Amino acid sequence: MQVLVVLCVLFLSAAIARADDPILIRFSHVTSEATPKGHGAELFKKLAEERLGGKVRVEVYPRSLKFNDDQALLALLFGDIELAAPSFSKFRSYSRQMQVFDLPFLFSDVDAVHRFQAGEAGRQLLDSMVPLGIKGLAYWDNGMRVMSANRPLRVPEDADGLRFRIEPSAVMQVQYRALGVATVPMPFGQVREGLKMGLVGGQENAWSNIYSKGFHDFQKYFTEARHSFLGYMLVTNAEFWSGLPPEVRGELEKIVREVTVEVNRIAGEKAQSDRQRVIESKKAEVITLSDTELEAWRAVLKPVWSAFEPQIGREIIEQAQRANLSP
Repeated sequence: MQVLVVLCVLFLSAAIARADDPILIRFSHVTSEATPKGHGAELFKKLAEERLGGKVRVEVYPRSLKFNDDQALLALLFGDIELAAPSFSKFRSYSRQMQVFDLPFLFSDVDAVHRFQAGEAGRQLLDSMVPLGIKGLAYWDNGMRVMSANRPLRVPEDADGLRFRIEPSAVMQVQYRALGVATVPMPFGQVREGLKMGLVGGQENAWSNIYSKGFHDFQKYFTEARHSFLGYMLVTNAEFWSGLPPEVRGELEKIVREVTVEVNRIAGEKAQSDRQRVIESKKAEVITLSDTELEAWRAVLKPVWSAFEPQIGREIIEQAQRANLSP
């Protein structure tokens, strides 16, 4: 009997200790700590642990140390992590409407993307995957995409016959097929090695990813077509988030808003500074297209929109187009 009492006391003590343990939030992402997303993850950890002293503990796993973006959403659903920030193209299996962000030449610049995200359609997309267990918390910037290859890409015909690494995006597959380019879906963490080994002859990315991973070590030409935007959705497990104590969830929501502002500020700065670092390395040439050359790219790539309109929805595409108009 005494043994049973002792065991009960020990069990209750352990249960109380577990109840008092901080809430663990594991944040997995694929980029380095030097990128806007990497900075954002570290800032989230810092602010959450400072402001929720003892109530929350955040573990950050950068550079695909825990999961790559293709694995992260499933890990989120199975409770192996609590936060991820995959690029928009990774959400296609969960929300076809998210493909709007990949459509070439839909958004004129980053400000237009922000206006769309802040509008009705952008806000709805954050919650579009809640029935599947994924809740969007915020949009994080990286920047406009740049194409690279070991030959100059000034007009669409220059890309013919190349093999490009792409994210697993149906839009990008159709886009590059229109250019006569073979595509190889490849996780971000493998791109540098793929370029080095010649498995792919080109890729597209934002400047911070290009510089932080040293893609300019293996690519001679970078073409600024500014044809699409590379951004991320910060997401969590919907059940986990709704189950947080209200005061904890409320403070975390404030922190997410604050971190988002900082991430987007850093992204804007790094788009310029990392571009300049690539130029100063003298390893690669940055190609700025003329208006005539840009129009040639638009003529080939804008028809991609019609292929995805039934999946995305005409109204969402039209709202994105309206976002290009200054308020």
